[in-house]
Amino acid sequence: MGVFGVGLALFLIVVSGILLWRSGKPYSTALITIHKLVGIGAGVWLGVMVYRAAPLEPLAIAAIAVTVLLFLILVATGGLLSIDRPMPIVVRRLHQVVPVLAVLVTAGMLYLLLSGA
Repeated sequence: MGVFGVGLALFLIVVSGILLWRSGKPYSTALITIHKLVGIGAGVWLGVMVYRAAPLEPLAIAAIAVTVLLFLILVATGGLLSIDRPMPIVVRRLHQVVPVLAVLVTAGMLYLLLSGA
């Protein structure tokens, strides 16, 4: 259930993000709340999975660090995009590209955690 749940959460984050993008500003309060809460839930869920997998090998620790960094970039760029000011295009592009990287790195991290590597 753990990997399936994380996968479902990531899917919901992406779908709600696309819906937010299509709806335009000002963003729907309900939709942005769902987007943020599912993101927080996925982060907590991943944190619990990491905690339960300890002790960790160096490669798994590196994958966790990269995953955390990517999620922090997503939180920061998402916060910047949600304010009522125009942002540099690089902020939007990061928020469009980093989710793909985050999903791929998260999948790799989960593989390392579950395989014990």
